[in-house]
Amino acid sequence: MKMVKLVDIRIDGGTQFRDQINQDVVKQYGESMRDGAVFPPIKATFDGTTYWLYDGFHRYFAAHDLGFKDIEMDYKPGTQEDAQDLALCANAHHGLPRNNATKKKTVEAALAMPRHAEKSNRELAKLCDVSDTFVAGVRNPDMKKKQAAKIERHFEKKLQDRGLTAGDVVPNDTPAEERGLTAPAIDGSAPDAAELLANEMAAEADRELMNKLLDSDDALKTAHEELTKLNFLNGQLQVRIASLMTEKNEAIAQCKKLQKQLDKVSKK
Repeated sequence: MKMVKLVDIRIDGGTQFRDQINQDVVKQYGESMRDGAVFPPIKATFDGTTYWLYDGFHRYFAAHDLGFKDIEMDYKPGTQEDAQDLALCANAHHGLPRNNATKKKTVEAALAMPRHAEKSNRELAKLCDVSDTFVAGVRNPDMKKKQAAKIERHFEKKLQDRGLTAGDVVPNDTPAEERGLTAPAIDGSAPDAAELLANEMAAEADRELMNKLLDSDDALKTAHEELTKLNFLNGQLQVRIASLMTEKNEAIAQCKKLQKQLDKVSKK
């Protein structure tokens, strides 16, 4: 690490893949720097002549806006291309979290580089620190349409297996009269086979969509896993609370019984 003059640092080498520089964060960092806060050093490669910044743009701009002449840097020998490759996964686990727009821009940038364009989704995912599915979605924007068509073919086969056609199944949000019903199904009458299949299809489509969504967003997947754990713990607590309430009620009943016995003895 060393102190490097800001004017000696190149920031125009195609090493910044955020969808935008967040000016509020730049201002916040600047205020903290003015108050004496110590930030991690910015990171760059050095090709013997030029420092190519690849991590720490918000810190760089904060220092620049404050009029600082130099900034602490952690650098390693490398070319502009090396800095670009390192920038593809910068901020994946520190600093201002990357949003999906930034991840998309990162993958698009990697695909636009001849040295990476032919790499597999798995290789690009590792390079950009995203999921394989996310890379596949960026590489092939029509993938979702193909997945939807695949689901539709799957449901059509299920219809055929049950002796039904697409015309027999109507979306649940279609007005009752358009579904051939005189009133919403609240009179206790059983739904017909088409309605049951429509519900089953909708539920299955929702599950598949949710799984695809979770696979395409690492942060969302992590949040969903954490929510699942919390729901499980909450369920355990609810069971324990119910058990304690039962014990409490039994204790109250026992106390009332003993109080009655005590009252009888006191009257004697």
